[in-house]
Amino acid sequence: MPRSHLFAPEHEEFRGTVRRFIEKEVRPHVDAWEEAQQFPRELFARFGALDLLGLKYPEEYGGTNAGVVYEAILFEELARCGSGGVAAGIGAHVAIATPPINDFGNDAQRRRWLAPAIKGE
Repeated sequence: MPRSHLFAPEHEEFRGTVRRFIEKEVRPHVDAWEEAQQFPRELFARFGALDLLGLKYPEEYGGTNAGVVYEAILFEELARCGSGGVAAGIGAHVAIATPPINDFGNDAQRRRWLAPAIKGE
């Protein structure tokens, strides 16, 4: 049963995918990352490989055009990851750094900056 009227079964399936990824690839390492006070930059590529960095962006630039509900689910699952640094780093990438490029950049700028950012490069 969906958690609320906002989430369809496909949203919950996506949530499960994100949750399993975070449980396997992020949570086991958060204590070490927090202790070292370092953000593991390779996480960008790992999130990008799962198409998690371009959920609201056009497919033309490597996004999935899935929409903001999927992005909200990503943020909910990041909040559970056990690391404020990881949640903030991925969250800033998705919600602060890339939106101005998409919203105000021209095609050349989107291809140069947005497309690689969506891949986690």
